[in-house]
Amino acid sequence: MGNNPRLTRGKAVAIILVILLLVTLTALTARERLRLTFLEQAVITVFAPMQNLVSQAAGRVTDMVDSFRHYRQLEEENLSLREELSRLDILQVQLKELRQENYRLRELLDFKAKTTYELLPAEVIARNPNQWFEILMVDRGSRHGVQQGMPVVTSRGLAGSVYTVGPYSSQVMLLTDPRRGVSALVQRSRDPGVVGTVEGLGGNQGFLIMRNLPPEANVQVGDMVISSGLGPLFPKGLVLGYVLEVGDDEYGLLRYALLEPAVNFNRLEELFIVVERVLEEEEGEEEEEEPAPEEEGEGEG
Repeated sequence: MGNNPRLTRGKAVAIILVILLLVTLTALTARERLRLTFLEQAVITVFAPMQNLVSQAAGRVTDMVDSFRHYRQLEEENLSLREELSRLDILQVQLKELRQENYRLRELLDFKAKTTYELLPAEVIARNPNQWFEILMVDRGSRHGVQQGMPVVTSRGLAGSVYTVGPYSSQVMLLTDPRRGVSALVQRSRDPGVVGTVEGLGGNQGFLIMRNLPPEANVQVGDMVISSGLGPLFPKGLVLGYVLEVGDDEYGLLRYALLEPAVNFNRLEELFIVVERVLEEEEGEEEEEEPAPEEEGEGEG
């Protein structure tokens, strides 16, 4: 029988594949061993030209695998660094916020130590964007001794007064609310009888206006305006704002003063509710009056 060309060709392909496999295995495993086996030496000797090609191909495959692993490693490292950078950014923001809070609290504590008022600290917990300069809510209520009408202050000046009271929270009507009016005077001149009314300018602008000033009122740009104490709610001497401009009203009979509030109403976070004023003079008078009965007794004896 004659040889079948198809079988002969298949055997040749099989032999070549086996040889290529052996050479490839030799190239891949030889890197990890110092000595080659006899079979490996024979294969390399016979198929030396083909070995170079296979070694180059295997080397390229190995380089591709190494490059892929290196890429994955770099990708994971990049992701880790991004996460670390994001965490550091968050920590930086928190640190800045803590510094600002620390500054505000120090300022408030210093004010509380110097004032003659009994103050209840409160924190702003809610604000309505549509009433930003009118109403806000604090975390103190009737259970903490808060009553309607109590003045609300910051370390910089008067902020407003308690508007409505709940058990654990209260609404505060701000000084910039147009419905609020405070009797006031100019601290520098303190002219007798020159008392105006400070109220919110309205229109969600955050400014104050001092109305009903007589034509002869001594008011200048930069003057500090304080509460006069001529009302049932606000004690005398609380800072309201600073004069920005002075002009005549629409009828030309009285004058007005536009004020920049002493309190930054855009950034209210911590407040004080004035619970009671401590009158040092009255306490001093009471201490002086205590020995009086003993003196009378000595005189009678």
